Amino acid sequence: MHRQFKIRVKSEIISVTEEVYTTYYKMGRRERYLEEVAIRKNLWYNQLIEQGYPVEESMRNPQPLVDEIITNKIMINNLLVSLEQLPEKDRFIINELFYKGISERELAQLMMIPRTTLQSRKHNIIKKLKRIIDK
Repeated sequence: MHRQFKIRVKSEIISVTEEVYTTYYKMGRRERYLEEVAIRKNLWYNQLIEQGYPVEESMRNPQPLVDEIITNKIMINNLLVSLEQLPEKDRFIINELFYKGISERELAQLMMIPRTTLQSRKHNIIKKLKRIIDK
C-alpha cells in the first residue's frame, strides 16, 4: 500500500511527496524551536527577524556580560595568587591534572603512587585552595 502525504496550506490540503512533507514539518518545528529559545532568552523573535538580525547565531554563541568577564578575571587572578602559596609538590599535581590535562591514572603512574592516593591529595589540595581564597 502506497502512503499519501498531505500538508495544509492555509485552508487547503495538498498532496505532496514524502520528502516535501518531511521538510515542511521540519521547517515548522525549527520555527517553534527558535521561538521557544527567544522566549527563554527574553528576545522578541519576530522583531529581530524583521530587522535581519542573525537570531540563530546569537542564540548559539551568547556574548558574556562585562561584569561576568571582570568577575572571571578576578577569580582567575585570585586562583593564581593562591596557587603560589601552595607547596611545589601540590602545584605540580594541579598543573599536571588541570592545566596539562593528564589523567589521574597517568599522573599516579608517573609519580609511582596509587591512584587513590593521588585522588586524596588532589581533594586536599583543592580544600587548601578554597581556604586560601576565602581568606
